[in-house]
Amino acid sequence: MEVINILGIVVLIIGIILIGIEFYMPGFGFPGIFGIIFTAAGIYLTGRDTAERVTVGVIAIVIIAVMLVISIILFNSKKVKSPIKLDTDLSGKDLFIEGKDMEYLIGKKGVAITDLKPLGKGEFDGVVLDITAREYISKGASLEIREIKNNKIIVREG
Repeated sequence: MEVINILGIVVLIIGIILIGIEFYMPGFGFPGIFGIIFTAAGIYLTGRDTAERVTVGVIAIVIIAVMLVISIILFNSKKVKSPIKLDTDLSGKDLFIEGKDMEYLIGKKGVAITDLKPLGKGEFDGVVLDITAREYISKGASLEIREIKNNKIIVREG
């Protein structure tokens, strides 16, 4: 084998390994970008003509597809912890706070931490809450919680 072919095979293997690493990392970053570049360069360096390059490219795609299927099977098997999949189950009642559970907030006094235009944040008894106002309220103004509607805390200045 020629030195270029050996170099092409090494670069191709590095590219495929980097793409495999990308399967286990959330987002698209260094391993994915350089995996694609190395794989393409490896395909180009390995083949002597277009037919060989197409053949090597198809083989590389098949290897990557098999790696993807194996990683999907591993992640779904609960034996391997996936870095991109939530492992804990959330029950429906723990996901939302009902409006009636927040009614005790009505009448509480607080301070606007941000400008309310009309959304912003306010501090009430040391707790920072996402709040809504019907009009613009500047940062630092005193607030009073007037109502809870559709899980939104509606305030007015005062």
